[in-house]
Amino acid sequence: MSFTIPFSSSASSLAGRLTRRAALLLGMLAPALSSCDEPIDEADEADEVAVDEDELTLSEELEEELLSRRGWTKADDPRLLSRDFNYELDDLPRSGWADRVPWPGHYWPAYNDSINYRWAGSNVRSPAEKYGAAFGRAGVAAVISNRFGVGSVAGRSCRYDSDCGNVERVQCGRRRGESRGRCIERWLGICHAWAPAAIMEREPKRGITYNGVRFEISDLKALISLAYTEGLSVRLMSLRCNTVGGANSQACRDTNPGSFHVALANLLGVRGDSFLFDRTYDREVWTHPVVGYRVTHDQQVSAATANAMLRVGGSSYRFNGHAAELRRLRTEVYWINEASPRYSQQLVDNVASFTITEVYDYILELDAYGRIIGGEWVGGSKRRHPDFVWRPMTKRNTTVAGVVRYSEVEHLMQLAGGGR
Repeated sequence: MSFTIPFSSSASSLAGRLTRRAALLLGMLAPALSSCDEPIDEADEADEVAVDEDELTLSEELEEELLSRRGWTKADDPRLLSRDFNYELDDLPRSGWADRVPWPGHYWPAYNDSINYRWAGSNVRSPAEKYGAAFGRAGVAAVISNRFGVGSVAGRSCRYDSDCGNVERVQCGRRRGESRGRCIERWLGICHAWAPAAIMEREPKRGITYNGVRFEISDLKALISLAYTEGLSVRLMSLRCNTVGGANSQACRDTNPGSFHVALANLLGVRGDSFLFDRTYDREVWTHPVVGYRVTHDQQVSAATANAMLRVGGSSYRFNGHAAELRRLRTEVYWINEASPRYSQQLVDNVASFTITEVYDYILELDAYGRIIGGEWVGGSKRRHPDFVWRPMTKRNTTVAGVVRYSEVEHLMQLAGGGR
């Protein structure tokens, strides 16, 4: 049967501590870098431990059962995303799709000087320049460059790409009008801001003119993406892998596939909510919205078979002594890719053109009640799996780098038929 990607039109003190722990992890792991980085949780102290009204309080008995699970660590416990997930595999949907599909956007790389990039041509002002002109704010482009663009990276001085040692995925980034620049890794950008903005904000439908300045759809997407670099509270599951080829470290081995499947099936299958993941397990961070999934293979396997798949021997399962049943799953995961700003039009109605399919292969570990308690990646998925998973929760009205105000950008978005 073929699958067509759809088009969009204790009591609970432990759970509170886990929510707080996620915020603390973000504080330690997410310095304010201009990069395609992990999110910076800017929830205040009260928000960190707040209990969502729509979430259930765990009983002490259930908390104790969850604590006994050995398949995942505290860092990739699914409760970091939500405390009312269902863990029973056979009760969970085998496919799901986001009710509201995020829009494709650009990550505004640092080597192009972030949103100072004149995407519509050298004679057309950049999104940053347009914003400064429309709101009478001087020096916006310089501030953006120093915080998110060429000036934010301490790279080798260069005139040409060849000055960067012909290193793959490194480019000579220059400010407009300057002959010399800096060698910058191409992945550095603000995908960690575009992606949550695409989930939380409706896509602008049309270009607008404000205070005599013309803003095209891609200009508005650039500005709202930048606005999401600050003032965002999030929930994060798993650690960031920050090494090259370090697949054996804990940070590079998570996200646990059991945790990931619980998140997929509950957020997309049960709730219809999109979420975000870093799709590469290594030091590069590529954050994308996840919009759907489908389980294509589900087979019960013996301990010996699972061990063989995981390249260890023996007839007793070697990875989780609490596992009473093992299932081998293959799952297709659908995520939204970037779109060049030259696609300056509403894209969400044609989102299939920007939807990428990733296939993950893994063993799920179940307890005697059929509940997911962990898992192990299989084959190529050991090295090609999500690094961390997160959910944007609330967005505050902030002024990014002291120059770009969220409230003003949101006003432009709403004039264009988008926004919140």
